[in-house]
Order: sequence, then C-alpha cells, then structure tokens
Amino acid sequence: MKRIIIIGNGVAGIFTAQYIRNRDKDSQIHIYSEEKYPYYTRIKLPELISEEKSIEDLIVFQEDWYKNNDISQFLDKKIINIHTDQKFISIEGEENPKEYDKLVLATGSLPNIPPIENAREMEGKGLYTLRNVADAIEIKQYMKDEKCKRAIIIGGGLLGLELSRQIKLAGLDTRVVEFFPRLLPKQLDVECGNMLKEEIKDMGIKVELDAKTQKVLANDSDSVKGILLKDNREYPADLILVQAGVHPNIDLAKKAGLKTNRGIIIDKFLQTSVEDIYAVGDCVEYKGETWGIIPACMEQSKIAAASIAGKEKKEYKGTTPQNTLKIVGIDLTSVGVHDPSEELGGGWEILKKADKKNNCYQKIVLKGNKLKGAILFGDKSKEAVPYIRKNIENEVEEKKLRELIDAHIYKCSQCGNKYDEARQGEDFEDLPEDWKCECGASKSRFEQIE
Repeated sequence: MKRIIIIGNGVAGIFTAQYIRNRDKDSQIHIYSEEKYPYYTRIKLPELISEEKSIEDLIVFQEDWYKNNDISQFLDKKIINIHTDQKFISIEGEENPKEYDKLVLATGSLPNIPPIENAREMEGKGLYTLRNVADAIEIKQYMKDEKCKRAIIIGGGLLGLELSRQIKLAGLDTRVVEFFPRLLPKQLDVECGNMLKEEIKDMGIKVELDAKTQKVLANDSDSVKGILLKDNREYPADLILVQAGVHPNIDLAKKAGLKTNRGIIIDKFLQTSVEDIYAVGDCVEYKGETWGIIPACMEQSKIAAASIAGKEKKEYKGTTPQNTLKIVGIDLTSVGVHDPSEELGGGWEILKKADKKNNCYQKIVLKGNKLKGAILFGDKSKEAVPYIRKNIENEVEEKKLRELIDAHIYKCSQCGNKYDEARQGEDFEDLPEDWKCECGASKSRFEQIE
C-alpha cells in the first residue's frame, strides 16, 4: 500500500492531506508535527495570550476528524533528516526510519528578528516572538510572573496589530513601533494607513511610525526594560513582542539537498527538485515569489494533492495577495495591487472613495478592464469584499464597481461641470460647506445624476 507522509500540520499540510484523501481512498496518509497539538488556527494565537480563547477553542480538527478520514497524525515528532535516495525519514529519538512513497513538506515559516542590538540576547527574558501555542503559553506565563504593565510590539503589520489589540485587552499599556512611515506598508497606501492609525489609537494603543529600533535595553536583573530608537527616543517596557514578518522554514529541505533559495523551490505541480517530494505553504518559492498567506496555502494544497494522487493535475500560477485584518471593530481587506505607483508600466486606473465621516476608505485598482487590486476599509466596505475576491484578475464593469463603493456623480447646474466621487476620491458630502465649483457655484448648485 502506498504511503504518503506529510511533514507539518498547519493549513497547508492538513488540507493537502484532506484533498489527497478526497481523491485517494486507499493510500496511507501520515502527518508528522513538532507541535503537541492537532491542527489549530494560528490567527487566534493572540487571543490565547489575553485568555479570550483557550487552546481547545483554537483546535480546528479534533481526533475524530483524523479517524473519520483515515489519516494518522504523529504529534511532538521532530523530523531530523530526509534520505531522498532510500525514500525514508528519520525522527528524533527514534531508531526506526519511516519509509514513504510520496513526501510533502509543509514546514511553514519562522519569525524574523530584525538586526536590533541585544535583541537575540534578550529572547526569553521579556522579548518574544509569537508563532505557535508554545510561544503564546510562554508569553502569557511571563506576563503573570513578572506582573507586566507595559508592552511594546515591534512591527505594525497584520500580526503586530492583531497582537497589540489582545495585549491591550490583557490590561497592558501597549505601544506599536513600526519601522516604515505607515501601518501595514505592504497592504495599504498612505491615506488608508493614516485612517487605520487613528482607529488603532482610538483603541488606546500608542503608535510610533518611522521608528527605527536600535537597541533592546536590559535592567540589572537581565530582563528587558525598554527600547532605544535611532533618533535617541527611549520607550520603557517590561514585555517586548517582535512581529516583524516571517521567512520560509527551509532547514530540513536544505539539509536533504533539495534546491532552495528563500524558500523550497517548486515546479508548476508543486514538486521539488527531488522526484516524489512536494512542498506547500509558507515554505515554498515559485518563480522567485513566496507568499505566507492562507489563500496560497489552500490553492497549493489542492494542486499538490492532484499531482500526488495522479488525477486531474493542474498547474500552479501563483496566488494574488489577499489579507484581512482580524481585529474586532475594524473591517479591512487588501487584495492584489494597492499602489500602482509602485508597479511597472502604465495603463493603471483608480476608483476611490473616502468617507471621512464614517471612517470608510474604498480603493479599486484597474488595468484596462481588469480588476487588479483593492483596499476596502470600514464597515460600509464589507459587502464589496466577496465580489472583489471572486473577480480579481477578471474583466469587470465600472458601473458595478461604482455601485460597490457607493460612488456617485454630481453635476453643476450652472456650468455643467461634474464631480465624480470615484475619480476625485472624496465623498461629495464631505467637501467643506464653502467649497465652490470652478465657475463659482456653491455645493448647493450640484445635483446627483448617477
């Protein structure tokens, strides 16, 4: 009987197993994981720290799921080597290797620690990264033992902001320190970044932008006491959480002699440089790109499963970036290209509407008639999200997009000039009362025509 071994039980690993089983009812499927817990949702880890959620709440598939799908899971097992010629893996602390017919690497990613003076030396002494349940438990315990009152989160990306909210809910004075001049620099433009900053500050979280951390400061007992910025500003803290992105975990693949660069190199069928070994998820690199997002994990899992099962093989063409900020009270989704000024070539078109009264920002990026990207921020933008996700990279009608962002056209009754909210980028109602048309007519002389 054919045996398929999957190393890693995150999103990519677990759904590869499920998709294989959907196509192949006979092969053995074994999942190995270094972690002690079945597949759980990592995006909820910050809520484990604030005790909004328990470990049990985070677990997605209980034991009966594995049993019902005839999938064997082996937890708390570290794979230390892959013997590609003999087709078996070695497990730490076990003498007998495990043979495979097909192998899937779903080893995920590892947290980045920027080159900040004293940062690595202070790991575990009040400075932590958050990537798994064990990290969350350690952080929560440190907070209790040291009676932490002030926290600094280094990194204003998705994970940093989600974590900052939960640390604030845990009762700590919380400050986000971001290297770049705006929050979510990979997902937002300047205007939306500023609106998000105000939302975060309204939650009682301090925000420092364009703030380059130079050194982690320690107290006499060798625990963290704060940070020093390059402009000599100091901020005190008895807890520092670094959320500065992730990088593919390629250690095992590299040791086994697989072709790697930033990630594990795969072909269009998700196969690595070694036959019968596949890779999926955060650990992979395809045509120079790495992703680290759930949509990519899901898409790659389906294609790898089809390749392994030998049925209905499909080609991987990359994944359009899609990100959602998961903070209660904030609705924010970024898909695809968000700032055409950073892209090559011309022909870009933007439809945009900023409703400052309702703190809503909607921006849609087109090239020709193709939908290339969007930023959707605020409660009023929620209805547009499913349509944008479904139609990204497809041809779309401008009329439909205008309806989605509720953008209207107003006409001056005096001279005929038009005010197009989608082109001007600002809600007509938000214009100052003394605003005038080029002909001198006041706002009251305009009427909505579309």
